[in-house]
Amino acid sequence: MNNFETLIKYLDQQIQRVKSNLDNIIDIISEAGLKIDGFKLQLKQTDKIKEFWQMYVKLNDWIDQGTKIIQEMFEFNIIKEQRQQIFDLSSHKSNYFEDKEKLMTEFIKSLEFLSGGQILDINYVNPPESYAAFKKEYGTQKIDLEKQFSNIIGYQRVRGDGNCFYTSFLYQYLNLLLSNSQNRKIEINKFINKVDQLELTLFLNDQSLIKMKIEIEIKKYFNQILKQLQQNPSYLLEYFSKNNKQFYVCSIIIFRNIVRQIYNQKKSQIQNFLDTDLEEELVTWQKECNSNQAIIQLLSQELDLQVNLYFFRRDGVDLEKYNQNQNLPQINLLFRPGHYQIALCQNSYQESNQKQFEKYY
Repeated sequence: MNNFETLIKYLDQQIQRVKSNLDNIIDIISEAGLKIDGFKLQLKQTDKIKEFWQMYVKLNDWIDQGTKIIQEMFEFNIIKEQRQQIFDLSSHKSNYFEDKEKLMTEFIKSLEFLSGGQILDINYVNPPESYAAFKKEYGTQKIDLEKQFSNIIGYQRVRGDGNCFYTSFLYQYLNLLLSNSQNRKIEINKFINKVDQLELTLFLNDQSLIKMKIEIEIKKYFNQILKQLQQNPSYLLEYFSKNNKQFYVCSIIIFRNIVRQIYNQKKSQIQNFLDTDLEEELVTWQKECNSNQAIIQLLSQELDLQVNLYFFRRDGVDLEKYNQNQNLPQINLLFRPGHYQIALCQNSYQESNQKQFEKYY
């Protein structure tokens, strides 16, 4: 009996031990389960964090894109406002600029802003430079063409802003008018009358910019300065400096319209050489005409001039003479594809060039 009780007691102890171990195992499993759940939560949190940062990056991208769009809209609105302002100024609708001088100043400022002209802080026509400077600029020392350059004594740099052909031609034409001591007054008055009769047009970005009020002021100011220059022709170069934007803008607008008028009157003579109508191209601000040689032909005949065009190519230079007559006043152009400048030449009708050159050298 005692042995039996002893066995029962022993078995009971073992059962308790197994139960205790089982409870420990259950506790361990439970603890492991909690740890696993916690780890899963951490994983989920890590995924959420990753997802958050991905969304944050996307949000930054959206903010950047939005900022760019806002900036573009802002710039567009500035341009739109500037364009509207120039239209309003042209038609004198603005209530802010009753003063005519301010009207012109704001018109030019807006025109420069729209065309980017304010970026180029250089003279429209620069003082004469020597023949040595001319040879260096055009690399003529590499070309055996001394005969073609025999009458060149120097050159003048012209600002490359899309108006360089008109600037180079007009500067020399005005120089000729002002240097004609015998008939200066008569010729200048004829030119002023021609300007008065012009109907001015100007395009930029396919928009017409000239309205009646600003047209009147442009012509009035240009003619006023021309009369002043008649008394002192030596100031012409100063009026083509970067400090005289008003005269430059007025003179180029006027000369482009003179060219347009001549073209419309005489275009039947050159139609066979043209692929398209040039009228709008001729009066688009800072746009070079792609058929300038045809235009030079018309100008030389209409203005009774000989025009000498030094056409520099990669392998040499051609001297093209328009309306050739040694007894006529002469205009001399240097042309390298994309840019015109002024050649200073020595001949009977270029005494003013010689005097101007000697003033600097």
